[in-house]
Amino acid sequence: QLRKPWQSKLMTVITFHKLRNARSKVSTEEHIKLSIEQVSLQQSSRESSLTQAGTEMRKQAIAAFMPKGYPDSVAENYWGFTKWQFIHVVAGSITGVLSTQSLLYALGLGANSIPLAAALNWVIKDGLGHLGGVFYAAFVSDRFDSEPKRHRLRSVLAMQAASLLELVTPLWPNMFLLIASLSNVGKNVAWLAGSATRAQMTKTFALRDNMGDITAKSGSQGTVAGLIGTGLGIAISAVITSAYANYSLLSPAEQLVPMLIAFMPFSFLNIYASYYSNLYVTTPTLNIPRAELIIHTVLHNLTVSEKLLNVKGASPDNQVPTPKKISQKESFVGKYISPFDIPLLVEPSIHHYTSPMYADELHNALDQTQFIHKEEYFILPHTGHSKLRKAHVVLWFTDNASTRDFIKGFYHACVLRYCLGESKLIPEMNDRRLHNLITNTHDWVNVTFDSFFGELDRQGWDTECIFFVERDGNRLIVET
Repeated sequence: QLRKPWQSKLMTVITFHKLRNARSKVSTEEHIKLSIEQVSLQQSSRESSLTQAGTEMRKQAIAAFMPKGYPDSVAENYWGFTKWQFIHVVAGSITGVLSTQSLLYALGLGANSIPLAAALNWVIKDGLGHLGGVFYAAFVSDRFDSEPKRHRLRSVLAMQAASLLELVTPLWPNMFLLIASLSNVGKNVAWLAGSATRAQMTKTFALRDNMGDITAKSGSQGTVAGLIGTGLGIAISAVITSAYANYSLLSPAEQLVPMLIAFMPFSFLNIYASYYSNLYVTTPTLNIPRAELIIHTVLHNLTVSEKLLNVKGASPDNQVPTPKKISQKESFVGKYISPFDIPLLVEPSIHHYTSPMYADELHNALDQTQFIHKEEYFILPHTGHSKLRKAHVVLWFTDNASTRDFIKGFYHACVLRYCLGESKLIPEMNDRRLHNLITNTHDWVNVTFDSFFGELDRQGWDTECIFFVERDGNRLIVET
């Protein structure tokens, strides 16, 4: 069928419009798709930029607050310690702000007190506080190095007790000087103990001889934590004072209640954070508690007894626990309880043992008649025949004793104590049996000590730094 010219022209126009609409539809779809891809690329680019910015900020924060080379330059437990130490400082700063506010109120600044008298009281209490710190340092001596975790926790308790004293000072404003001085003694003791133990703890984290770097970064961390805590303390104090319309007109007891309610939770948090941070500290030096735990573990694993001392095959190889394992057993809160049944006295005054009660025992100890050969230490076992004192072992060292001699003497004393405790027949033990036991333990120690000493080194114990004796004044010089 032939189309008329106008029909053909119309069909051509319709076909053209269809093709144009189809092309337009495809073009629109491609444009939308391209726009989506561009938006996606922009979002990815933005996310990538944010990720890079976050990574860069993290690097800068690590560089500012962590030792160079972190985490490879420090022990694996460094982060756990640092985290809890940060919380400890924040909480301590909050309690410090609250207690200082109460102390200033008690002093009467801005009230009816005479400024000169107030300033004089402040100076006197600071002076007495510093003096108390001096006496405490002289009393504790090297126990800061021997038991850093115990004395660090004590410093925290002293600080919180001192802050609590400051907090309640407004209740007795007439006794300001006495209470503030006692509080300042506690604070100086806390600061001194905290500073003294920090060096020993820092040493345990340093893997690249970087104690200085770790100490510096610890100072930076403490500064930030202190600023945060101070800001929070000021905010809490402001909230408390603004919560009461006439806060300044309230009695001291009424003012104390909200302060005390705010103070106590942060005080407990401060103590808890300090305790928990101590759990991340591993001390590799040898003191009496750690050495006893090591030796008792070895003897228990080897099932040493009086009957088995002649077994030459026993060896401490692979039996010495690591500092980390001993740290998990070590107690730094309550009084130390020895795993040995028989007490040990290290270098007590010899004058007590010159009495007739100990005459024969002291002679045998100083003459070393029970030893296979001479040593740089002396052991006196007292089996408790007398009702005046129970059984115990005494250990002295000569003035020529080296650190190796100290460890060997302590090792021998612990082996002897272990066998005496296992025998369960101490009161009935005659002199001959005791003589043989000392000789046999000395023989066994000679056979096993080199292996034990080498194992201490291999497990990471510091055999050059030992804390068995508080003072050196009781060393013995025996002239023959």
